[in-house]
Amino acid sequence: MKKVFKIATLMTVLAFSGMAVASSATETLPQDSLAKQLNFSPEQTQKVKALREDAQKEIGKINTDALTQDAIVDMFHSGVWDDSAAKKQLNAIGDIQSKVRYQRAKYLFNVSQVLTMEQKKQLQQMLIEKQLY
Repeated sequence: MKKVFKIATLMTVLAFSGMAVASSATETLPQDSLAKQLNFSPEQTQKVKALREDAQKEIGKINTDALTQDAIVDMFHSGVWDDSAAKKQLNAIGDIQSKVRYQRAKYLFNVSQVLTMEQKKQLQQMLIEKQLY
């Protein structure tokens, strides 16, 4: 019984971590670290701030209702596994994460459009090393 409880708890944590990814995604748009590492001019800082706000709005539009479904946790409580429901919930979480990553990548692309050639090279290197999106 303790194992089932631990597994159910783990699944709940995983579900909430998916929700956290979507809800805090706007907080993790890499504006501050980019500004420091790429040495933005004041004009670039203002443009990037506007781009970040646009990205935040788009991420905020992502429907996260699927994250509140506890199909997998419910299966642990009932003791009956449902492949279809589990796959549906996990696919929904993956879809939300994919949409957030898309918005991050789009944000970084838009940021790159206001950079100098040298800053663009630095950003490309940062993308390769850190996978910022």
